[in-house]
Amino acid sequence: MKKLALALVLVLAFALPVLANPFVDVPLNHWAYDSVQSLAAKGVIVGYPDGTFGGAKSLTRYEFAEATAKALAYVEGMDFAAAEDVAILEKLAIEFADELASLGVTVADLEASLGANSEAIAALKTTVAKLDTFFEPVVITGDFTASYEKVVYPTVGVATLSDETNINIEATINDETTAGITVNAIDVLSGAPAYAVTWEGFFVDYQGADLQLRVGEVEPATIGLGLIYAFDTYQEEFDGFLATWLWDTENDLGNWTLFGDVEDFYIANVAFDVGDEDEVAVGVTGSYDVLAGGMAGSVDLAFALGEDDDTAVAVEAGVFYGTALTYAGALTVETALDDLALAIDAHYVTAGFAPTNTDFDADRFGGGVEATYPLTDELDGTLSWTYDMDTAMAVQTHEVGVDLVYTVDAVTEEAAELDVTYDVLTGGADIYAEYMNYPVDDEGEFVLSGAGEYNYPVGTYVAVATLEYDLAEDMDLIVEGRVDSDGAAFWSAEVQLIYALAESTDLTVGFEMNDWDDDINDYDDMIISGTAGTLTAELAVEF
Repeated sequence: MKKLALALVLVLAFALPVLANPFVDVPLNHWAYDSVQSLAAKGVIVGYPDGTFGGAKSLTRYEFAEATAKALAYVEGMDFAAAEDVAILEKLAIEFADELASLGVTVADLEASLGANSEAIAALKTTVAKLDTFFEPVVITGDFTASYEKVVYPTVGVATLSDETNINIEATINDETTAGITVNAIDVLSGAPAYAVTWEGFFVDYQGADLQLRVGEVEPATIGLGLIYAFDTYQEEFDGFLATWLWDTENDLGNWTLFGDVEDFYIANVAFDVGDEDEVAVGVTGSYDVLAGGMAGSVDLAFALGEDDDTAVAVEAGVFYGTALTYAGALTVETALDDLALAIDAHYVTAGFAPTNTDFDADRFGGGVEATYPLTDELDGTLSWTYDMDTAMAVQTHEVGVDLVYTVDAVTEEAAELDVTYDVLTGGADIYAEYMNYPVDDEGEFVLSGAGEYNYPVGTYVAVATLEYDLAEDMDLIVEGRVDSDGAAFWSAEVQLIYALAESTDLTVGFEMNDWDDDINDYDDMIISGTAGTLTAELAVEF
């Protein structure tokens, strides 16, 4: 009996390893036997349907990703895992992120699998977050527009197809630095050899704690009152450079600004506060002006007066040297007397004072006053007076103006305005009136706007009326009529249907008889400039 028991023990001792081996092609003495057996027992690997492991076969990325996913599932079911195991899984999850995603493994699954491992999970979350946001530093926006136009009256012309594409690319390099550029393509659809692709709007922007630097398209703010540099005089933005920095905050050396349009002009400004309570803002500006052929400099001050600091005063004095030394000065005062808002400006600019970016005309001496008062809760009235002479004291401008604005509904922007400007020198007057966003019906589906201008005593006039109809939730109809007593034609009319095909995708079709210089529902120029009848269509996409 003892011999039988001993035999059974020996048989089991040799048979159990064989029975525990899940794959028939993995020998017991193979160097990887223990690892294969352990992974199979944990369900990480399953082998092939014929019961083999296929150790000599090449492993595809998808097969390895499937094993990684099962490993993650196994770890999720554990109460704990070693930090080194988590590190290995982290590397595998990063390497096979795309394949894991195709198998349905998400970042949430990774966090759930390793959530109990407080020491290693922080590193894993950081790495996985980097994977999720790999492309977020680069933001691409833009628009595509394809336009069709055909003149059908008085003669039928040749149809034209044009297009324009703008693609804006902006990259976040780090917490302080961004960079971007715009690609502009015109008339690619037409296939014409003259189509143009340009790169524009390039910039690199660094925003540090003390130093800010931008190279490319820049938009410096107006300095002082604009004697040397005004934002929108030369051009609102230009390709150049702009640097601002705090030189030394402890010694109060102020904010320094340097910018320029290379080979056109260079401007430097230092701004700081003086006074016991830093109540006076001071600016010193210098300019090397290549375009104007000279150099310029100015000093500007800004401070408040009154017990409640309700009067703001700004003054600037400057010089310009081209072929001779010239100078200029400007002053503004803004205050309030109860409900009355009062603004006063004065300037003296000698002949020859002509920096490229100045906001003032040379050889002028004058100023103006503007007073605004709320006549009622809805009605504001403004009176203005402007008087300008040359430096020889000959009057150049003398105008008086009245402007009334009646706000019916601030939310819907329903408002009326009447503006009259009387020229004292000529005895003439320009009268402009408009009524915007009048709801024709109670539901607000029809909205009417209109404007008109009359010149006395010449007797010329122009007027326009626009009806907007909310035809459907995704469709608007605009009908507009115009008259111009001094235009290429006396009347003009346009109809336009705008169909929102999808979010940020609009199809517009229309017809215009007798050309209006402005777009439909735009009252800037108000001139009828042509006599053609034109069919138009446009597909516009924004992203």
